[in-house]
Amino acid sequence: MTENHVFWGEIHDNVCQFEDCPVTPEQSVALARSHLDFYAPAYYVSASLLVEAVDGPPGAIGLEGWKSPEKLARQWAQVQEATRAGYEPGAFVTFPGYEWQGDGSSGDHNVIFREEGGEITRVATLTELYAALQGRDAVAIPHHTAYQPGHRGRDWGVHDERLSPFAEIYSVHGSSEADEEWIGLRINAKMGPGVAGGTYQEALERGLHLGAVCSTDGTGLFPGIYGWGLMACLAPELTREALWAAFGERRVYGVTGDRIVMDFRVNGAPMGACIAARGRPELHVAVEGLEALDRIEVLRGSRVIHTHAHQGTWEVPRPGQRSRFRLRIETGWGPFAREAGERAPREWRGTLTLSGGGRVLGWSPCWLIGGQQAPAIDGAVVRFSLLAPQPSPGDAALRRFQNANVFEFEARPEDLLELQIGGLSLRASVGELCRGSRVLWDGPEAERLLRERFGVAVEELERPGLTRLLAHKAKVHRVIPEAGYATSFSLVDDEPLLGETSYRIRVEQRNGQRAWSSPIWVRPEP
Repeated sequence: MTENHVFWGEIHDNVCQFEDCPVTPEQSVALARSHLDFYAPAYYVSASLLVEAVDGPPGAIGLEGWKSPEKLARQWAQVQEATRAGYEPGAFVTFPGYEWQGDGSSGDHNVIFREEGGEITRVATLTELYAALQGRDAVAIPHHTAYQPGHRGRDWGVHDERLSPFAEIYSVHGSSEADEEWIGLRINAKMGPGVAGGTYQEALERGLHLGAVCSTDGTGLFPGIYGWGLMACLAPELTREALWAAFGERRVYGVTGDRIVMDFRVNGAPMGACIAARGRPELHVAVEGLEALDRIEVLRGSRVIHTHAHQGTWEVPRPGQRSRFRLRIETGWGPFAREAGERAPREWRGTLTLSGGGRVLGWSPCWLIGGQQAPAIDGAVVRFSLLAPQPSPGDAALRRFQNANVFEFEARPEDLLELQIGGLSLRASVGELCRGSRVLWDGPEAERLLRERFGVAVEELERPGLTRLLAHKAKVHRVIPEAGYATSFSLVDDEPLLGETSYRIRVEQRNGQRAWSSPIWVRPEP
């Protein structure tokens, strides 16, 4: 059997959405390539017409409709040229695509083509869209399905499993998995709230063979922005042909942000498969997170049949015992831009060094903005930089400003770890850092800011702690050993199969990051 690898990508990043968008499709492709394996920009075919109020206080409303045929042709050609030029088999895969909304009654879908040359279909309903895409190498992926059915939410009564093999169940909008409020569709004040009728769970209860992914629903500024959703694809190689085959077979899953690796099988079959089984199905689950795992839930249909509670079940390795560890280094806390007098992102340059024979094995990005660079790993030393945007008072409570890298390394608990970052330093054993996180902050810089920019000396302050509030900070998260972020288990479902049944898993880390597998469908063998 050919071995599959996990490739990470973004299939819902709306390019050319705004008239004054500062990022071109070519630039969006370049930004995606900086930290992703594949990318399908979703060309935004709608334009907003600003209509002024005719009575009462001044005001306006934006009414969306199709862009003009001339603009559609020009921008669609630009998007396809960007994906054609950006495709490099084995290194980075692109697919051209666009967001279709129709008349709003059938739910929003991203139409993705296997290669350039596809046409934009200007029709009103999903039935018409499916008819137009028949026989073409294209898929139509529904997203934010749990909005009101008929009003940008999904009606599962119309569905083509070949053209819509999976659905986007999480994005910046929130989650459409179920009619629950953990991370429901609450962000968009106009389109929300989420409601029953079009949830992913209801699609599975109808018996639809529908995989699950996550993607950002971003605006072209930074594809794959951390925390807005990311898609994983299981394929033997990084080519259009291999990924496209995986799409059709639903060998896909989704994460909120952290790149959680999952291997989920039933009777040896991978996620997305439809199989027949005689006797009791055997399920195997293997998960490797970027932080300490909290729990893994196994679902049969809509019911959780097993919960693996991982917290509190592992210990730090004993002295002399070599193990893998993961460490998240995060920057972005500090003064507001108006206080610091600088608006450009702050650059944090760092060097991480292991002693005692330890070595750095790899890394994973958790980035909110572009311009970041991949770390340079050389044995026991890794050199990196992180850009962090400067917060402003108006949105500091609503937006995140922290960018991070997660490093995986091999060491013993007694080995020393030395970090130099932004002029700050930390030196401690791996075992000590397993006990808790640390914060590095630049007090002298904050004092200079007070004195030179505002003419205030620390000695004059009624609350000297203000210096810490004005200091730029970096967080060295708790080091997690492999026993904390990786686990595997098997189980047998003793309940008889009375008909086709779906199995899937949900994963949650201690930091709240989640992952959802695509289901595996099992029918009783005669």
